[in-house]
Amino acid sequence: MNARQLIVLAGLAIVSVAATAAVMKTNATTVASDRRGEAVLPALRSQANELASLTIRDGNTTFAVERRDNNFVSDAGYPVKLDTVREVVTSSAELGFEESRTSDPARYGDLGLADPGGENGGKEIVFRAGSGEIADIILGNRDATVGSARGGQYVRLKGGPQTWLARGTVQLPANRADWFVPIDFNVKRSEIKALEMTGGDLGAVAATAAQPGEFTLQNVPEKRTPESFKVSQLATLFDAFGFQDVRRRTGPAPADARHITAEADGLRLTLTNVGALSDGWVQIKAEATDDAKREQANAITTKTDGFEFRLPSQQTEILSWTANDVTAEAPEPPTAEQPGDQPGAPPATPPGEAPTGQPAGAGAGATKP
Repeated sequence: MNARQLIVLAGLAIVSVAATAAVMKTNATTVASDRRGEAVLPALRSQANELASLTIRDGNTTFAVERRDNNFVSDAGYPVKLDTVREVVTSSAELGFEESRTSDPARYGDLGLADPGGENGGKEIVFRAGSGEIADIILGNRDATVGSARGGQYVRLKGGPQTWLARGTVQLPANRADWFVPIDFNVKRSEIKALEMTGGDLGAVAATAAQPGEFTLQNVPEKRTPESFKVSQLATLFDAFGFQDVRRRTGPAPADARHITAEADGLRLTLTNVGALSDGWVQIKAEATDDAKREQANAITTKTDGFEFRLPSQQTEILSWTANDVTAEAPEPPTAEQPGDQPGAPPATPPGEAPTGQPAGAGAGATKP
């Protein structure tokens, strides 16, 4: 266990102390319910250090985190941020009852506390320890009128009809991606020498860097001209790699799958699509082309092997680009000017016709009667 892990786990162990102190500082001059000031989740305060897993239901999606050794991982086995787990547990344990609200299920939706997945549904968190369930709570709308730094939030304990306005708010990540430990290939744009995207029956798109970070499109289609900005965006799949979800590897990618490869200084990185291209799932492969980069390639492989990553929508779109998507129609070349097209020149005379203002047969070479 490293020092940072010790600090995080110790933070979970002292949740009960911090939460108790926070509640004792509140000034409850008017008792609006017979439970005002009590902890909403007392068992979580006392058993935080025994936390084995937590599950969040939000709409029709479920996200699970479990403890493995001294770390926390997603249900796919990918590492999640320890600080994020600590923040969720701590803010949940600090919730205190403020006022009772409705116990009528027909009105749960008004507070955002209907069952998850339904209209006006809340977010459900289930905390578990080795011995079983610690707490099960549904979180609803927030209320800024409660006198605390974070305001308040409507809550309902699963299995009971009563709803409450609680002091404090649970700090859940804004989106799924914020749970995961990020991946940084540690590749700068200036280090990328070549980019090539092939497969998927979409044709090839290739670019090389004549100058660091400046990419030139290769094999430009006839009557097309490169769009420099779009060509440069190909590199963002590597120098600004991000993902919004992760799952266990489903198997080898098809031989003809769409993939993009970056050749950097001593390192080759490849993202290969699996499944529907529009879904954005990719497998990652890192190869050292120079012994000096072998350690870097191995570090990337250790983080990504056995997983598939879902790209954000903007990077998914890039993976589906064809040569036409990174080029524009070339302008038509200007037509050669005729003498009569120039300003001040008399109109051109069609062959076989007399110039304007002369009778037929007049002009140079005409025979006098």
